[in-house]
Amino acid sequence: MNRASRFLVMACAGVAAVAAIPSAAQGFGASKVKVTLQRKLPALVHLPSNTIKLTVSTADQDGTLPFDFQALLETELLKDDPDLREMDNAQVQILCQITEYSHPEPTVTKRAGPGLSLSGPKQGVTATTDYTRITGQLNVSLQVKDSSGGLLISDNISATYDQEFDSAGNSASHGMLGSVTGTFGRMKGGQKSEDANPPTPSELRSRLIMNAAQQIAEHLVNSDEKIEVLLAQKAGPLDEGNKAAQAGLWERALETYETASPFPKPEDDAYRLYNVGVAYEALAYAASDEKMTMKYLDQAAINYGKAIDAKPGEKYFVDPQKRIETAIAHYKELDQEKARTTQEAANPAPAAPKALTNSQIVAMVKSGVDDATIIQTIRGAGAVSFDLSPAGLHVLSSNGVSAGVVSAMRTQAAKKPPAAVHKGLTNTQIIAMVSSGMDEDTIVKTIAGAAAVDFDLSAAGQQQLTSGGVSARVLAAMKTRAAKPSKPVAAR
Repeated sequence: MNRASRFLVMACAGVAAVAAIPSAAQGFGASKVKVTLQRKLPALVHLPSNTIKLTVSTADQDGTLPFDFQALLETELLKDDPDLREMDNAQVQILCQITEYSHPEPTVTKRAGPGLSLSGPKQGVTATTDYTRITGQLNVSLQVKDSSGGLLISDNISATYDQEFDSAGNSASHGMLGSVTGTFGRMKGGQKSEDANPPTPSELRSRLIMNAAQQIAEHLVNSDEKIEVLLAQKAGPLDEGNKAAQAGLWERALETYETASPFPKPEDDAYRLYNVGVAYEALAYAASDEKMTMKYLDQAAINYGKAIDAKPGEKYFVDPQKRIETAIAHYKELDQEKARTTQEAANPAPAAPKALTNSQIVAMVKSGVDDATIIQTIRGAGAVSFDLSPAGLHVLSSNGVSAGVVSAMRTQAAKKPPAAVHKGLTNTQIIAMVSSGMDEDTIVKTIAGAAAVDFDLSAAGQQQLTSGGVSARVLAAMKTRAAKPSKPVAAR
């Protein structure tokens, strides 16, 4: 019997062993129990108009990347808000700059195979297999501005991919069961699932673009999507709770899961805790009050985390935890945006001085104001908007404006108001505060009260901050402050 035949026999034996597990065991079962959650996330910013202009740029020479990204982002935005209209003279400008796109060559390492040993002369020797790691990253800088150029929201979006596959093409995170059943599925001519397929370069590119586009869409429009979620099964409390969950009675399902006696083995009870997490997540999306939503999301995250701690090898526990962490981060950002909007409404920026115009000069002349007073008024103006074109000068002279006044107008129009010098708070200063042991509350207050900031919130800048010990809370405060204009310098 050759090696391939021996492997086939062993693989089939492994599948038979899995099939022989008693039906009373906890798990997701061969016949999956699925429920549909209506996942809703409110937009982080209220767009003042339904007319948008989307611009995507990139620093490199890849002409197709921004085109493909823009097409997919437009699709995502219109899917969640069909009233949006793309036009050149739009009231909302959405500016996306792709700051990084990397897809390194896959790396291959040789390690022990998933529990299979060689037979014959090499009996007892553990077989080795090649593991291929595929990684990729797409970073996008996002700015959204209104018709006056005011910044509505800004953020740095990052989409990453990092997965390892064995020599048979199965995701290494699936362990022994994933490797054997994946191989057996192909022997039967079955179709591999997406997470069991090493992505080609074009597939990896598409996944990264989709991930980043969805993140940006969730910033700008209310997202509402249906997601299929698995429920763990076991005769008794779990199956009873599952029936309530499938009927949409999530409070009853949660009560059934939580009041059930924990299973003696932690790896078995992990499935009950997972179902508890699903119930809390469903209640979070259905809650009308944001405080209750956050409360339920926190409870879902806690129970998903407990399930993973109890059985870290269960692949179906991973995606729910990532999904819930994304939702929690989204609602926290929403709170920060609301706080910023409230603060700006309570402390509106002072109105810019009205510029002195030709019409006002003419009006002063006709009302009998002497030239010396008019010239003094021109020199003291905070801003001017004179039309000193040939046509404008003709209007001035024909209305009796003297050459001396026109000369003063020319001189004042040529002047530029002195730019206020702001010493902006920098990344280095924030890291220094953290290193000195200053508490978070003080750092956050310092950031919020800064007259000006000069933060580098690019992907590289945020990496520098994180490496310097800056917490997520402080980084969020930096983003909030950076989105606001500098405070006016008080006159001396």
